[in-house]
Amino acid sequence: MKLLTKVLWSLPFSLHLLYAQQNSSAQDSLQGTIITKQLDEVVVIDSRFPVKSSQSGKPVIKINPELLQNSQGLGISEVLKQFAGIEVLGSQTYAGQNKTVSIRGGRNRQVLIMIDGVRVSDPSRIDNDFNINFLDLSQIESIEILKGASSTLYGNSAATGVINIKTKTIDSGFHASLQSSVGSQNSQDTKRDLNLFKNSLHLSHGGEKIRAKAYVAQHNASGMSAVVGTEMDPFTHLNLGTSLEYKIKTKFDVKAGYDHSNIESDYDNTFPLEDADFKLYTQMDRLYLNPNYNYKDGGLSLRLGFQKINREFQSDFPFQTVSENIQAELFNKYVFNDRMYTVIGTLIQKNSADYQGGKQTNQNDFFGNVVMKFTDQVRVNFGTRWNIHSNYGSHFTYSINPSMQTFETDKSSLKFQAAYSTAFIAPSLYQLFDPYSGNIDLKPEENSSFEIGLVYKLNEWNLSSTYFNRIESPTLIYDLATYRYENANDKARYFGAEVTLSGSVGANFSLDHQMTFTETRDGDLRYLPNFSSQTRLSYLFSKTWNVSLSTQIIGSRFGLDNTTVLDAYQLINFSVVHQFDTIPLQLFVHGTNLFNEDYIEIEGYATRGRNLVAGFRYLFR
Repeated sequence: MKLLTKVLWSLPFSLHLLYAQQNSSAQDSLQGTIITKQLDEVVVIDSRFPVKSSQSGKPVIKINPELLQNSQGLGISEVLKQFAGIEVLGSQTYAGQNKTVSIRGGRNRQVLIMIDGVRVSDPSRIDNDFNINFLDLSQIESIEILKGASSTLYGNSAATGVINIKTKTIDSGFHASLQSSVGSQNSQDTKRDLNLFKNSLHLSHGGEKIRAKAYVAQHNASGMSAVVGTEMDPFTHLNLGTSLEYKIKTKFDVKAGYDHSNIESDYDNTFPLEDADFKLYTQMDRLYLNPNYNYKDGGLSLRLGFQKINREFQSDFPFQTVSENIQAELFNKYVFNDRMYTVIGTLIQKNSADYQGGKQTNQNDFFGNVVMKFTDQVRVNFGTRWNIHSNYGSHFTYSINPSMQTFETDKSSLKFQAAYSTAFIAPSLYQLFDPYSGNIDLKPEENSSFEIGLVYKLNEWNLSSTYFNRIESPTLIYDLATYRYENANDKARYFGAEVTLSGSVGANFSLDHQMTFTETRDGDLRYLPNFSSQTRLSYLFSKTWNVSLSTQIIGSRFGLDNTTVLDAYQLINFSVVHQFDTIPLQLFVHGTNLFNEDYIEIEGYATRGRNLVAGFRYLFR
């Protein structure tokens, strides 16, 4: 009842602000605190062509550099959780917990993560996904998130969304940034002391033709137990890398880089759930090469990527895994005229892991996508993809995405958009070949998704709403009766709605409010809420001081047995950021779970209580 009251209260409040502040405007320096997409921002992810958000036909979230800069000291999972339709299970537990990125009720296997346009994954993990604990926020320039099925444009695993992470750009001249933060990462009942330390150094130099950068980041946390218990489980992450860019005028450019991560984390026993002195050592080496050749009206691009990941589990049953992910994607973009542009390409992927002496899968894809503007108001994005999998043969996926701008003026606009898409997800090497849980008779999962929504702009306010409906068949499940992976007999249906509202209230005050409703029929929403909301209020005291207060409401969820109902909870957070006028120095303070609320995110695992982190970022030029 309390949760319903909060929801009903927030709706009229938000709508009142939309209409009452029609003539308000915020100062430019506030733009980084508005975390919903702005209609004049340029996005690339929905068609691989740079277009204004107002011309995009899908819900695209653009996390800009200002927001990421103001979030330093936190983690990427805490940033992603601020957006409608996105949950990150494990973001409120200890630092070494595996994170499950969920978009619209999906799981890790249905969300594709890319870094600078290159797919990243660990074929030895259950869902062939990527451990976002490898990512350090200090090295990220921006993030684009495409919600909804996107397999025709991006291939296997993009059934519910795509997250493309863009690393720091290299500006002209010499630049260096030093960042450091210290704070706490405790549960509700542990001692309040300083046990969280983050440091990073970033060096770059940009010349006329050659640009280079190098970076190192370190993250230590030691204040929490993994399961509910008294034994602390420390976490250490070292990340370093370098990249080189070469450009000849506007014809040819190439970017190459190497990234290394080393994680040492303690973890506890799962069966039974109790404190244990177990350790996990993880090492990732990632290489990429991104050449581009531009010609009149088009361009040819190649995306080469390689990741090798070693994991060593030291427990009562010790074991090691080694995996490799190799990809080569070649695609050509061509603009016929201002009404039609296309992209066609091919993708070759090879995944291998040392299950049963070494197993691998290969997949070759051929894809094409066309964007047609029939009028200045009507746009259709249509794509097809042919997947050829070494274990499952050929699969055909397609998508159609029409959008219509009913009107657009300097002060207001209204756009309707819809999409129907299909997706193909092959079982992972773990799900097929793990000696305990694997099942070589698994069938691939196929998804079909439909969504429809609108985007309304009124002066400085943006309001968007989307209804989504997705069907999985045959869905992949872990059968608690057989203790192995199976295909479900029934189709699983996920459906719901997202609502976002953002804008300015007066000259210095901004609001961002987002809500998500998710339901399922015969699907798996364990630990995922039927309702969640995120609200951020930001106030600019001056050109150099910004204060924000945010609240997250997580509705009731089913527990692991899909029967137990976990109570809803609410977290209150704040941030204070100060940018000096005369020197390139930024100070920040973040406070999370201010009222030290006790709640359950994952049954049996400890959650974060009231914590503070403070730090600085200094730029050398």
